[in-house]
Amino acid sequence: MLKKIAQIIFLIVLIFGAAIVQYSFIFALPTFFASFNLMLIMLVFSLFFYDFRSALGVALIGGFWLDLFSFHFFGFYLLSLFLTAWLADRILRGWLTNRSLYSFGLLMFVATLAYNFVAGFLVYFFATGASQFFLGRRGFWLTLAYQIAWGELAALFMFSLAGAATRRLKPFFLEKK
Repeated sequence: MLKKIAQIIFLIVLIFGAAIVQYSFIFALPTFFASFNLMLIMLVFSLFFYDFRSALGVALIGGFWLDLFSFHFFGFYLLSLFLTAWLADRILRGWLTNRSLYSFGLLMFVATLAYNFVAGFLVYFFATGASQFFLGRRGFWLTLAYQIAWGELAALFMFSLAGAATRRLKPFFLEKK
């Protein structure tokens, strides 16, 4: 019981630290580097390597902290991350049958698309002030391309680390009888 509580506290502190790094450091960088979405990468990593409950925990804790720091309405990041986790879980369970680098890369790609489209719709429909529809903006597509590039690089790096650290991702062969 104490071990489980320590894991939850560690997860909260880790995600809180990631939210602070996201808002205080990453967003201050030039556009290409500012598109590195640490919380989305953590969400997909937890969904792929753990389970849906862990991903929902990341979405809840990460969305809460990002909402506290952001200038969007409260619940913006919670809703965006929850919907992204739900869609990514549906794709992981329904279409992706194994835990390979290709599956992880595809899941990261789909989750990045889903997150950006959900966030774009939320900003367009709930932000104050009329603006151009987000699909017609060059900045949306540029940020989406940068986030996909960062996500795929992170997927390659994290899958390599996880593959080196665990036997769970190692291929196995059936013995002939």
